Amino acid sequence: MSQTLPAVPIIRPLDPGEAFFFMSDRVSCMNFVVFAERRGHLEPERIRQALDLVQQENLLLQASIQWTEENGLCFIHAPDPRIELRCHSVTAAGWQQTIEQQLSESFAFEAAPLMRCLYLEMPERSVLALCFHHAIADGRAGTALLRRILSVMAGRDEAGPKSGPSALPAMADLHPTRFRWAGQPEAARQLRTTLITDYRRHGPLPALPWLASEATERTPRFIRLSLPPGHTRRLLAAARAQGTTVHGALCAAQLLAQRQLQSGSEATPFFLSCPVDMRPHLEPEPPATPTGLFVSLISATFSVSADTDFWQLARDVITQTRLQIARGEGHLLYHLFGLDGSPVLPEQLESFKKKTLASLPNTMVSNVGAIATVTEDPAVDAISFALCPMPYQTLFTAASSYQDQLVLNVGFDAARLIESDALTLARHIRQLLSNH
Repeated sequence: MSQTLPAVPIIRPLDPGEAFFFMSDRVSCMNFVVFAERRGHLEPERIRQALDLVQQENLLLQASIQWTEENGLCFIHAPDPRIELRCHSVTAAGWQQTIEQQLSESFAFEAAPLMRCLYLEMPERSVLALCFHHAIADGRAGTALLRRILSVMAGRDEAGPKSGPSALPAMADLHPTRFRWAGQPEAARQLRTTLITDYRRHGPLPALPWLASEATERTPRFIRLSLPPGHTRRLLAAARAQGTTVHGALCAAQLLAQRQLQSGSEATPFFLSCPVDMRPHLEPEPPATPTGLFVSLISATFSVSADTDFWQLARDVITQTRLQIARGEGHLLYHLFGLDGSPVLPEQLESFKKKTLASLPNTMVSNVGAIATVTEDPAVDAISFALCPMPYQTLFTAASSYQDQLVLNVGFDAARLIESDALTLARHIRQLLSNH
């Protein structure tokens, strides 16, 4: 007598944003790492206990991603595998290399869970890092989970998890009605036309001879820049006085730095992309926990010359970004890649790869803003994150601040951008931020 095999325990299909990052990861590893730098050491057994606890709280930390025949890409419940913990002894000069390696160590297809933890111990200091598959988390969710783990380890509360395994609704299910573009094809086409017209507003983008976008290898690296609290507070005050934000200043600095590598004296159009936390633009606004993906990308061109005013460029970036968000471009992005909420099937991957690799060359700034202090663990003196650029990106600068210290992890791919050019860019970014 034949037996019926149990049904695959599907949590839910991936929404368009999650599918976008899953397939982008198949093009070029999209792992991101959040990490806390701290004085003193941690006990691996305490880390293990904290990981087990947060895994019980977060349903997407009990999931793999698989292609299913009926529903396409889905989160599949896989509650048994524990979060991997890797412990390494490192030097004060070499710990970054371990983080960089995580940026290209893809999670195996159908693997679970889609997060791993690294504990890096060096003389008198340590680093605790979480590496995520981008389909299950964004920078805000990742830093919230890291803070939770640090708090659990520092506390004396041995109670169980705050809740049973739970997950937030998919981002697409929280789009306001006016921005549900799959049901408004004509309006979506009009917005796409507006978006492309804006991309071309400064003319064609120049070739970037110093970016080897066709390279087949991948060597993730990042340069860590930081501004001490006094400098960070002065930058914040100056940005406010100039009618812009620290994020605008970061973008202006990165665009102006890139101009240093370009030959000629004429104004040059550059393409800037920035991840946007979509939570404030959803209904209802979701929290940062349990973990989930709630970001989109906003992109625009800006004309940059040797005479471009730093603060005017910073204002222009913020004005343009706010305009694009208000138009619903953040809600439209994944729709432009053919991800409209219908099942995502394996045969879509090849065309997605081609479209992704045809993206306009750009430079990216991702800013999660101020990260709340882990009051239970005063030994923590920095929390930040890192990600490697896609093949068509010059830099991926991951920005955050902790206890008023601004940290920029300037990510680059050493197979595509030589280290001396990356150092030139980072040096100019730091100089511009320090001088303003």
